[in-house]
Amino acid sequence: MSAARPLEGHTALVTGGSRGLGAATARRLARMGAVVIVTYRAQQDAAEAVVADCRAATPGARAEHLDLLDEDSVRALFARMTERGDHLDVLVANAAATAFKPLLDLKLHQIDKTFAITVRHFLLMVQLAFPLLEPRGGRIVAVSGADTVGYIPGHGLLAAAKAGMETIVRYLACELGPRGVTAVGILPGYVDTDSIKLMTGPFHAKLVAAEEQTHPLRTAASPEDASEAIALVCLPEARWLNGQIVSNDGAGIFAYMGRFGQAWAMVPDEMVMPDVAGAPLLGGEADPPS
Repeated sequence: MSAARPLEGHTALVTGGSRGLGAATARRLARMGAVVIVTYRAQQDAAEAVVADCRAATPGARAEHLDLLDEDSVRALFARMTERGDHLDVLVANAAATAFKPLLDLKLHQIDKTFAITVRHFLLMVQLAFPLLEPRGGRIVAVSGADTVGYIPGHGLLAAAKAGMETIVRYLACELGPRGVTAVGILPGYVDTDSIKLMTGPFHAKLVAAEEQTHPLRTAASPEDASEAIALVCLPEARWLNGQIVSNDGAGIFAYMGRFGQAWAMVPDEMVMPDVAGAPLLGGEADPPS
């Protein structure tokens, strides 16, 4: 282990590692010396591209299939890891999926799927990973979201699941801490991902501009930016963050009241109430399928 590679000799598993924040986190952990296992559900080619970058930094990275909607898939992953004799130092629970709809419009299967990924199978992963984490004094890192601390249109279901995940993190911290395994939550703010581009539709460029002009750090956070704090809480020295939900938003969420006024003042009078069709993140209806 060296100052430049503080995670050398460590192994990290990153769920949802084929794109966005998961991919950026995997690459950063590899640059810090960790052997990274990237999981993917459908995008194997994208996952393999991330793995190639990780291997270039630290040999040994690999991609593993994991469908967090499927209990058998979760069990199979950890069975393969146990059979290989893998050890595990860090589990980063990053994957998430939901239906971005008002609560009254949700179907039961959408509720079930969201909670399966973020609550049910997150906890199952922890249960199955624990025998690999305990001998190493490992760390569980759960990625939450800004929708647990502020209203975002269409995010009520995911926010409820993520809030449940945060509570599980705090309980894991108390229950597993005496056995040497610690748990930390990460709460990012705005991160400029492909999902954000899809959800903001034709308003994406304006949202980025608003972030760059009103965020305390005067930037629209990229996945690479947001991966910094995730990597930091993976370090052994972050042990005393056990049970904390660490805000990773550059003070952007706290500043929202002032930022709203700044952004609103930039809107031309004739566009005070723009048509937000095609931008569900802004409260509009999604474009109908063509």
